[in-house]
Amino acid sequence: MMTRRRFLTLLGTGTVVAGAAAGGYLALPAEEAAAGDPRIRYGAEPCTQCGMIISDERFAAAWRAGRDERHFDDIGCMIANFRKHHPAGDVAYFVRDFGGATWLNAAAATFVSAPGLKSPMGYDIAAFATREAAQQVMANRSGTNQETWAALIDGLKERG
Repeated sequence: MMTRRRFLTLLGTGTVVAGAAAGGYLALPAEEAAAGDPRIRYGAEPCTQCGMIISDERFAAAWRAGRDERHFDDIGCMIANFRKHHPAGDVAYFVRDFGGATWLNAAAATFVSAPGLKSPMGYDIAAFATREAAQQVMANRSGTNQETWAALIDGLKERG
């Protein structure tokens, strides 16, 4: 049989334990937005849009909204995904520099679209850190266009 004293002791101990657990939970760091460059596992990770394995770094792309990060094998796939599933809140768009191994902010990059680029899904779009680098590629290819990120979003046609 439980006495009143034993009951109150158990109740007090339980309250202290619950309070400590709640305090510990509240002391944990809040969920922060992901930072830094996207991390794609080339050769192993599928594209969010088309499902193909991401293997060619030159055409890789990613977007990040808070802690949600999506990876793509083609810049065109990222734009198609953006149109279908427009992420909420602040979104950062990343593209790989075609001429180097660095990530670029898509809004600041210069894009070249040319049939001979042969991107994974056939959008044939490459990103460059500078206009000069883009112009060098354009000089060696026919049927090229130089575009901004905003122009790509507005004008890109969807592919399979």
